[in-house]
Amino acid sequence: MNLKESNQKLSQNLKGKNNCLFFDLWYYYYGWDGVIMLSVSATFLICSFLYCFTLNIIFFKKAHISSYENRIFGVMVVANLIGLVLELTCMLLLKEFNLINNLTLIINKLFLIYLLAFVFLFTLYVFVISNRVNSKNNNKYKLFKKFMLLLYVICVIAVIMLPLIFYVDDKEVYSSGLSVNFVYTVSFLLGLVWIILLFKNIKEIRSKKYLPLFIFIFGGLSVALIQKIFPGLTILTSIETFILLVMYFTIENPDIKVIGELNKNKNILEKNNEDRSNFLFRMTQEVRKPISNIDNLANMIDTKGEYVKLEDIVNAIKSNTRHISYVVNNVLDVSDIDIRKIKMMDTKYSARRLFEEINLFIKDKINLDVTYNYSISKELPKLLYGDYIKLKQAIMSILINSAENTKKGFIDLDVDVIIKYDMCRLIVTIEDSGCGMNIQEVNDILTLDKPLDETDEKKLEKMDVDLNITKKIINLIGGSIMIKSEVDKGTEFMVVVDQKIVENSEDNSKKFSLFNNTKRVLIVDDNLDLLQNEKIILEEHQINVVSTMYGEDAVDKIRTGDEFDLIFIDDEMVKQSGVATLQELSKLPNFNTPVVVMLEKNKEIIKKHYIEKGFVDYVLKSDLQNELNRIVDSYLK
Repeated sequence: MNLKESNQKLSQNLKGKNNCLFFDLWYYYYGWDGVIMLSVSATFLICSFLYCFTLNIIFFKKAHISSYENRIFGVMVVANLIGLVLELTCMLLLKEFNLINNLTLIINKLFLIYLLAFVFLFTLYVFVISNRVNSKNNNKYKLFKKFMLLLYVICVIAVIMLPLIFYVDDKEVYSSGLSVNFVYTVSFLLGLVWIILLFKNIKEIRSKKYLPLFIFIFGGLSVALIQKIFPGLTILTSIETFILLVMYFTIENPDIKVIGELNKNKNILEKNNEDRSNFLFRMTQEVRKPISNIDNLANMIDTKGEYVKLEDIVNAIKSNTRHISYVVNNVLDVSDIDIRKIKMMDTKYSARRLFEEINLFIKDKINLDVTYNYSISKELPKLLYGDYIKLKQAIMSILINSAENTKKGFIDLDVDVIIKYDMCRLIVTIEDSGCGMNIQEVNDILTLDKPLDETDEKKLEKMDVDLNITKKIINLIGGSIMIKSEVDKGTEFMVVVDQKIVENSEDNSKKFSLFNNTKRVLIVDDNLDLLQNEKIILEEHQINVVSTMYGEDAVDKIRTGDEFDLIFIDDEMVKQSGVATLQELSKLPNFNTPVVVMLEKNKEIIKKHYIEKGFVDYVLKSDLQNELNRIVDSYLK
């Protein structure tokens, strides 16, 4: 009995023991060595396919935080599944049916193209991780991505053009040739790029974020070398699946990412909380002081003291009330922050650097007997749009004035901010212990409402700026100034300017949300008690509720890119009715969010009137629980 007959007989015996036909055929043709080679490759591929298929379902079923590395990982997961299907198909055609034709050639070429795609995607992923790419520093990434895409297209063309040979012997069948060698060469060269990129952060090699990458680099290159030596052993794609699983359970798990983002946000909030508390305390004091002064001045009128003129008391009361009004209306009232009111300059500048330059400049101008204090809020945005040159001139001229009139004591410069969506209110306070000004001088400056003339422009060029010109500059850039001063005691200047924050592609609420699948609802209602009840009811449905008491505020939210699945508007708001708010919203380009009006019971008879005005539905506030539940079932399920 020859070897073939012996194998055939053994195959029939194995067949009788419920072995698969695929195994029997392979054993019949290639013997035990071929069976072992096939078993290892097929087992790895089939198991990898099942794991990768499950990973795709789990990964894409969950909500994700939008980031560059997360998106690339998602593409890699899908690509790996496609690669496994292509490799299994290649194995089926070559080893099961022994087909070597154009279809086999095309599928093998597609598999090689997949291998190139995976290594190029992994290169992008390593670049993002090693350079900590985010929306603020993505220029290098965009350039690198374009270069990688161009290089990938060139490599794909080369794979298509280069010859591919199928090798068949008694034990194994595999593809080889220049096309395969080219893919191995490109992968090796890109592997060197990975190593260079990752070793830029060698200190963080033990980090969970880097460890899977090093495993893939050294493990993947080692397996590629083994597969090059033993081409019949096809396990490279399975190793890629294994590394993706390791990455998912270490650095790309959406739950882990969410926890990481929450911890990061918690740390940011803790750092900013002290600044915010100090600012609110200082603003509270700014209101309390003039109120106390007014009380004392009123007592002086009651005592009818002859040593104080009634006119002076009245002027002092006006000055204090003006200061209270300024702090409340111009500083703390964020409802009037409106991009339409801002005199925009298409100039991007670093706000922190601007104040640091001012700080360095003024230090040399201050008397040695004067203590200079400087503080800047940690919440100050990195980049703003505006006329930073004139803003700088205004702040520096006030500081120069303080330096010239303060021979001893102190000069303080404080920069605080109030953020509203993509708008930033700069609140710059300059206080000194200099000679001060009388009320008349202060009033003359504050009531000045003239534009800059040629004489003023010449003075600006020579940095010969007085407070009158400063007031004109602040008016020109759409800001406001408050001056509080006492002769021989000092002066406090408060400058308020609204600036637009440079748009960040990941800063809008929809992209930055940790739970993208959660429905977002905006409620506009100036009845605080009713507003709280509405929020409680909607949050029971796991809805992310955003609220405001001003119709103008709702319009600003939509104008600045905030997105919602549904908007509720109370029709009987004091400042702006629900209908008026909807009309303003309708003027915005591409506004198509459904809006529901909230009505009192007595308005139910005219509900059709509101539908005709553009509302999609109505809610009766007299039956709030049932009505909101009905709306949720109709529009948010």
